[in-house]
Amino acid sequence: MKKIISMVFFLLFVGGIANAQDLITKKNGEDIQAKILEVNDSDIKYKRWDNLEGPTFTLKKSEILIVRYENGTNEVFKTQDVTRYVVSEYAASGEIQPGMRYKEYKNFYDPRTYTYKPGDRYSPVVGGLCSWIIPGLGQMINGEVGRGFGYLGGAIGAGVLMGVGSAIAADSYYDEDAIIAGAILVYIGAAALLTIDICAIVDGVRVAKIKNMYERDVREMSNVSIKLEPYLATTSGYGSSNIAAGASLKIKF
Repeated sequence: MKKIISMVFFLLFVGGIANAQDLITKKNGEDIQAKILEVNDSDIKYKRWDNLEGPTFTLKKSEILIVRYENGTNEVFKTQDVTRYVVSEYAASGEIQPGMRYKEYKNFYDPRTYTYKPGDRYSPVVGGLCSWIIPGLGQMINGEVGRGFGYLGGAIGAGVLMGVGSAIAADSYYDEDAIIAGAILVYIGAAALLTIDICAIVDGVRVAKIKNMYERDVREMSNVSIKLEPYLATTSGYGSSNIAAGASLKIKF
């Protein structure tokens, strides 16, 4: 009888120790008996149960399937939905997704690497030529109306400044200071207009190239197939086997 009572107490003691552990089950089926110290947005920090005085380990949430805490609660870590697409050979850096605006993806591409390919919708030559005729027109034709109006507004402002300077100089036949002031305004306006025109031409070409490169990447994305499949995995822990359910995401390019 004493042996039975001792065995019961022993089992209760062992069960209490086991329940005091946290169990981390990774997506590859590996179990880690641990004491979890911290859970943040991207990873968890823990100590191994068999070495609580040892080093602190860090494990990314993307590697974890489920965590069973010592209080009996479970937490399943789901991989975030991938809504962005890692850019292809056309892009210099960064990530893109369909429906982005020009200002959101323009820095991902290096227009110096652009070469024409059949299917490109925007013409760098037309963009530059139109912006030479009317600053900002090339941007408007290539779909960046707001950007085009910015250059057009700057050009109009420079033209107004030239007109004001000319008017001051013309109305001041005998006022040398006024004539000089008017001439200065004319020169400033002319320099500003020339600078804006050159920048508009360069930018008109750049906009067309970058938008073509972005659209190529978006077309590449349309050829990507995504398949979500459920799966079951058997894991072991606490002396018993457990069945973990999940899903696998397959992406075919």
